[in-house]
Amino acid sequence: MPSDKFKLFLNSAAKTKKEIEDEVKRLIRSRIENVVGNAIRDAADSLMGGEKIPPRDSVSYYREKKPDNKAHLSADDLAYAHDTPYDSPITEKIRSMRELGQTIYNGYMLRQCAEITIVKQGEFMKDVTDDFPRTAFCSVERPVYGALSLEQLRTYFTWRTDVRRGIYRKTDKPYIMLYCYELLNKIGVISAEDSLNRLIGVWENCRSFCPYLDKVMPMWISDLYAFNHIDADFSVYSDAFPVSSENTDKVMQELLSSNYTKKLDYLIKCSSYDLKSSIFFKEDNVPQLMDEAIEIVLKALNRYFHDRDIPLFGLICGRPKKDFNWTPFAGAYVDLDRMDGFRTCKVSAVTRYCVKMGKPALERFEFAPYRSFIGYILKATEAALRKRVGFRYGISANTKNVLEDFMNRDKLYRAASEPQFASLITDTVNSWCDKKGIFPPKKTKKKAYEADPDERYCSSGYGPSAPPKDVKIDISGLEQIRRESEEIARKLIIEESPEGAPEIEEITEMTECIEADVFDERTELAATEVHSMYDFSTLQMEWQRFGDSLDAAAIELLQAVYDGNADALCRDRGILPEAAYEQLNSIALEHIGDIIIENNSIIEDYSADISALLDITK
Repeated sequence: MPSDKFKLFLNSAAKTKKEIEDEVKRLIRSRIENVVGNAIRDAADSLMGGEKIPPRDSVSYYREKKPDNKAHLSADDLAYAHDTPYDSPITEKIRSMRELGQTIYNGYMLRQCAEITIVKQGEFMKDVTDDFPRTAFCSVERPVYGALSLEQLRTYFTWRTDVRRGIYRKTDKPYIMLYCYELLNKIGVISAEDSLNRLIGVWENCRSFCPYLDKVMPMWISDLYAFNHIDADFSVYSDAFPVSSENTDKVMQELLSSNYTKKLDYLIKCSSYDLKSSIFFKEDNVPQLMDEAIEIVLKALNRYFHDRDIPLFGLICGRPKKDFNWTPFAGAYVDLDRMDGFRTCKVSAVTRYCVKMGKPALERFEFAPYRSFIGYILKATEAALRKRVGFRYGISANTKNVLEDFMNRDKLYRAASEPQFASLITDTVNSWCDKKGIFPPKKTKKKAYEADPDERYCSSGYGPSAPPKDVKIDISGLEQIRRESEEIARKLIIEESPEGAPEIEEITEMTECIEADVFDERTELAATEVHSMYDFSTLQMEWQRFGDSLDAAAIELLQAVYDGNADALCRDRGILPEAAYEQLNSIALEHIGDIIIENNSIIEDYSADISALLDITK
């Protein structure tokens, strides 16, 4: 509308303000519709009739013969997408196929719908066979019929003809992908089951020269299974995959069905406790013994947590979680309207199709096991087995880390806090060992002073020493000491003694007193070395020997470890706590056959014995 007319229209007093606003809106809407309508008509005219190839002069692909009597093509002829020089009925069919397509308007622009177009053109060409004598190279990333030249299409239909006969010739990746798109859209097959079997056949026979199939085929096949009503279980098809599924999937499937046989390797990989570094695990036949014991322990834990409505599978494997990156048939052109309909189903132990918010969704298990919980299972099982087989070193498992992991999960925390849980693994292993006839070896008890003298220990140190000997005191030697002392005193005294200096007799008396004190001190020391400081006869024989081997410093340190303040004592003495603990453990190993200190504290199994020993020393 010209500006002067528009002003005249606005200045008109014949209409109300509301009528003027409505008229302006109508004019603007009419103008927009005209512009959009013209754009749609222009685009439709340009797309009418499929691909528009500008006319060009016919090209003679056979040049005059060279001296070698062969016809040659130029490089330009090979690089240019040209029509085939051969007259064939398929040529006209391909040209008719190009006119088929589907164009959609998404509110902004017109574009071709590849999913619907490939179905229309594929159905039109599904029965075509060809015997093209040449092979045209193709490098289209995501091929559709309209993107291929005539030679490329004839190459593809020739290759597809051989594949349907069971002959899988080596070819370019786009041709394989285009055939997979046909099978995914159920083109040229009798059913969805037929499509699945043909896809597996292509995967198996073409993966050697098309490794890309190993990446996309498992997901495409499972998607096709979920979007169609197929009676057979998915395992029928997954078992025929040329690439077997990961071993972890199989382990999880067995764990999900409560099959705990030979699961030690899986638990070691998911554990916070390094079992393979254990000296006990390196012993002969121990790995097999641990594997059998773990099976019984997992069964007991499964019953324990099942009674509390907690799945053990979630604790040692993970939990289901929606895969937000999943889209049906990712990387392929598939018309979902051709499918039978989406259904919920499980395709593996860690993958299942479900409906979330009314839309199809893929749910996978998020691999998130409780590593501290698995570490506690392994360590507690090993600790129980060490004690049952009489291993020289013992360990203990603590539920502290398990409770920290379960801190924000009330149900889990309550289950792990119960006294029954703390003793469950030990009781289970002991009961299993009783049935298997696994008992600790009997220890040979010897009286402390009837044992071999080479094996006895003195009471003054943290380890073995030479066997004690009877102390014989030669009193006659004192007279010689006195004479020598008097001689030394005479040499030190000058002839003219200063005034106030002691007389010789006084010096002699002082020397005798000093020598007597030294003699008494040496006698008391020898008596202390021969006899133990405390009477441990009320304890078992091995604990008697252990107590007799400790001096006052060692007993004080043992009391500090029992009370939990050993670090402060070692700091006052100027020694390393680890070195002190190692010395005490060394003595304990020789007398009771096991260590008594672990993680800077007394091992719980020996707490009562240590307490009884320390009560005697108080």
